Amino acid sequence: MYTAACPSCGAPVSFRSAASVMAVCEYCQSTLLRNADEIKDIGKMSSALEDYSRIQIGTSGQYQGQGFNVVGRIQLRYDAGFWNEWYLFFDDGSAAWLADASGQYMLTKSLGAAVDAPAFANIQPDMAYLYDKRSYVFSDVRTAQYVSGAGELPFTVGKGYVAKVVDARHAARFITLDYSQGAPELFVGEAVNLADLKCQLLRSDDQITESAGRLAGKNNVLDCPSCASPLKYIAGMAMQLVCPACHMEVDCAGDKAIAIGKARQLEAFHSTLQLGDTATIENKKWLLIGLMRCSEEGEVDGDWTEYLLYHASLGFMWLVESQQGWDQIEVLNQWPEMHNAAQAMLNGKKYRKLFDYNAHFTYAAGAFNWRVHVGDKTALTDYDLNGVRLSKERSPSEVTWSRAKRISSELVGQWFAKPIASFASGDASPSSIKSLAIMFTALLVVINLPLLIFNGFGGIWLLFFALVLVWLPAR
Repeated sequence: MYTAACPSCGAPVSFRSAASVMAVCEYCQSTLLRNADEIKDIGKMSSALEDYSRIQIGTSGQYQGQGFNVVGRIQLRYDAGFWNEWYLFFDDGSAAWLADASGQYMLTKSLGAAVDAPAFANIQPDMAYLYDKRSYVFSDVRTAQYVSGAGELPFTVGKGYVAKVVDARHAARFITLDYSQGAPELFVGEAVNLADLKCQLLRSDDQITESAGRLAGKNNVLDCPSCASPLKYIAGMAMQLVCPACHMEVDCAGDKAIAIGKARQLEAFHSTLQLGDTATIENKKWLLIGLMRCSEEGEVDGDWTEYLLYHASLGFMWLVESQQGWDQIEVLNQWPEMHNAAQAMLNGKKYRKLFDYNAHFTYAAGAFNWRVHVGDKTALTDYDLNGVRLSKERSPSEVTWSRAKRISSELVGQWFAKPIASFASGDASPSSIKSLAIMFTALLVVINLPLLIFNGFGGIWLLFFALVLVWLPAR
């Protein structure tokens, strides 16, 4: 470890990794470059927006039998949000990166130049990439801007730094191709969670709540730049708000609220759950911070509502309400494997493909950890195994997988301490019952047509009683 005095304030600055060429003084935020045994001050570093991440510089853990310490951090922002890259220094002198995005973690180590990587401009999400005899799938393509840095880093970053990165997945395996320096660099690793890393010195719930969003010393209420309505949000979590009053999309990831754009005039939408509702799930308090209305293209009854819940240390959870019932959604960090187009395999279990469909957002309100825009479209593919559903969602910039677990309306009501309409828990909805009644009516008429022709009045009465039995549930 090399230690020197900060040229700006005199505080001690340590370089624990021999690969570190840059460090940020934690006292005065000066950016210090190391050249042999000399330290040069090149100016002040931008402050990070303290977000919901549980990791901090000084967090320690273990990976593959080796201990590590978090010694540095880069915060990056792209068009729909931002994420953290934590620089890890291992006991054996090696280094790695721990990506932290919306509660998902990916640990990778550099393997040098990616000699067979395609050109950055030619990569699209969902394309295949062969590495080490395995077929990976590109999950997202990002051009991100530097926001801030802290601690030790192996290269120089600062204002104007642009990261061009592409991620690819195969089950739990994870690859990043970094085009930031021109020629692509290959990083290989896997999806991880903090429990398996045996992390110590993580930020507590109170620390997250106390420090999150304090970049500009603001509280967690902003005035909408369009209509001046108060916008409540979770400091450090929300990157974008959608004003419930005027539907202005507001960027609040910086030191002030910035109007992005206004959605088209939306019809009034009354959801079962409301912004600000709280749920107690396994003795943990969750807050409902955002809701979206989605519509399947070409389907009259193909609407559903997605609710975003937040907990300080557990991150995010989705609930989906549709005419088929309620589902608890888990965004998968380990992806299913696709051996053919008709099935997906996850944890050794085969899920049968159901159908492909397209959907778009028709309404949004509240706070989100990425940019939501009414009118955006997405393509989905659903797979099923004994009622458990996997969904693959594709947009122009990324691919995600999720798993849906069916839950009852009674359980949702217990969580939120309010009554929930029973037809949304798996019973058929009124509109779906009516659709079934129309279908059976047509079927009965076709089947009994010979009876009507040859039996006359008696056949009509038999058909009448059959139709009564069909339409009673619809009534």
